[in-house]
Amino acid sequence: MNQILPFLHRLYFEAPWCYLSWPAAAMVAGTILPFLSRSWAARLGVVPRKLSGLIGLITAPFVHANIAHLAANLPPFIVLGALVLRHDQPHFIEVAVTIALGEGALLWLFGRNASHVGMSGVIFGFLGYLLAIAWFTRTTPDLLVAGGVMLLYGGMLAGLKPVRDGTSWEGHLFGLLAGLARAWLDTR
Repeated sequence: MNQILPFLHRLYFEAPWCYLSWPAAAMVAGTILPFLSRSWAARLGVVPRKLSGLIGLITAPFVHANIAHLAANLPPFIVLGALVLRHDQPHFIEVAVTIALGEGALLWLFGRNASHVGMSGVIFGFLGYLLAIAWFTRTTPDLLVAGGVMLLYGGMLAGLKPVRDGTSWEGHLFGLLAGLARAWLDTR
């Protein structure tokens, strides 16, 4: 017990770990919402071209349809988020918020009529950001990270195809584009 409390304090109240632990905790909490009220959870998603759907720009990444959806998003969020954090800790929040809002805005403008929830758009944004940073900087550490990311998470790019019902491939695509754009801005 003497070691748990200091660990939790570092995890939730000290940089850099608090940048990942609070969103991860919010994702876990957001997974409970569909069990309480599926309609309420759907209202917290990005609903394209509906004024009420704009709330999802802030809330949708933290809401997940079920435990399997959370399990598919939480590990890559932590790993890719930690790699983005390693690259640019002082601007991590700015990068993450830019990706989330950019992906959400594009999804609201151009997505199909559904309630889009989950962190996968941000995860695709982190993927795009890490790959683009390596492309633009061409530094050895960034290239090594990009190679490892492609090796471990390159299969995620199959999520850009509109093949499965219930999967927001548009969110994946717009997240990737937002991450690429943010990396381009950061290297200019």
